[in-house]
Amino acid sequence: MPLKPITGASVLVYDKDKFLLIKRGKDPYEGHWSLPGGSQEVGETLEAAAKRELKEETDLTATSLKFAKVRDRISYGDDGALKYHFVLATFVTNTFTGEPKALDDATDIGWFSLEEMKTMLTTPDTPEFIMEIMKDK
Repeated sequence: MPLKPITGASVLVYDKDKFLLIKRGKDPYEGHWSLPGGSQEVGETLEAAAKRELKEETDLTATSLKFAKVRDRISYGDDGALKYHFVLATFVTNTFTGEPKALDDATDIGWFSLEEMKTMLTTPDTPEFIMEIMKDK
């Protein structure tokens, strides 16, 4: 059981009506499609963490990021015990350099529409979260 929440950052990368997702290669949610992201390091800003994680998992370099939203990701085991608690800051970009490829703990990568995501195994509420962020764009 975690003793405190873990902070992290994710990035919603989009190009027209397609969104970049990675397939997670480890728990939590191994095998699920998700926004690229991960834990913040000590001494690192959340924006720097977002840029670093994007580069580590996708080989993309964000040329600009805009803060979108903070949310808690809390999960309990079948026995009701707390498994994890992450506090994630999500940033948005459609300006980046590089060609996306699955690196680090990402086992696959791809561009998907919201319609396509409805048939995919994603981390909880990922398509709805993307819609919520993009409604203001």
